[in-house]
Amino acid sequence: MNIIRIIKVPDIATIINALLGVSAIFMAILGNVTLALIMILMSCIADGLDGYLALHLESSQIGKYLDSLADAISFGVAPAIIIFTIYGPEYRLLIVSVLLFYITCGILRLARFDTKQSKIPDFEGVPITASAVMLSSYLLMSPQYVHPYILIFLLVLLSLLMITTYPYPKLRGTRLLLPISVIFGLVIISAAISHDYAPMFAALLFLLMALYLESPIMQIPRKYYRD
Repeated sequence: MNIIRIIKVPDIATIINALLGVSAIFMAILGNVTLALIMILMSCIADGLDGYLALHLESSQIGKYLDSLADAISFGVAPAIIIFTIYGPEYRLLIVSVLLFYITCGILRLARFDTKQSKIPDFEGVPITASAVMLSSYLLMSPQYVHPYILIFLLVLLSLLMITTYPYPKLRGTRLLLPISVIFGLVIISAAISHDYAPMFAALLFLLMALYLESPIMQIPRKYYRD
């Protein structure tokens, strides 16, 4: 099987997702945490794009597996390495243990998703992409609001929610996608050009993701996410 010939347009977006995740790791190692977090958010956009293209264009045989590999890199390993570069020297064993737990739960979440034979209306557990968005937006907030123990709590919470069976809606409705997309763009642009407004936009994105995190408890109608 010629791997190049079977690649379709959605797969290109998936590969971009993975490359952005790897680039985020490189930036974190070089000490540019802000740029690394921006690349995580850009990976999320690429992930959403490959999902959209897969719905409207021809998908390849390897698309589903390629997507999970890219997500594991960009939303599992990359955020963990970024966080380790910030807090690893001080918290060592604690932060390493929590980050390994996060990666493990993320991989399990992706593996479970790949085993689903039929399309389901909701996700089982929080998507790993949403977890990465929440972590990235939190780290981009003003320093006075970012505390290592809050971050550790958030990591444990997201890890557990990823492996639960709580139903989380697939974000397809313009009513929610539009404001999230706008805030995504504002966070990326402001963080890349000027840090003055980035924390504010990051806080807005974090609050939106917090609402999504609570959706199974709040019983928000699925129509809101899809219309």
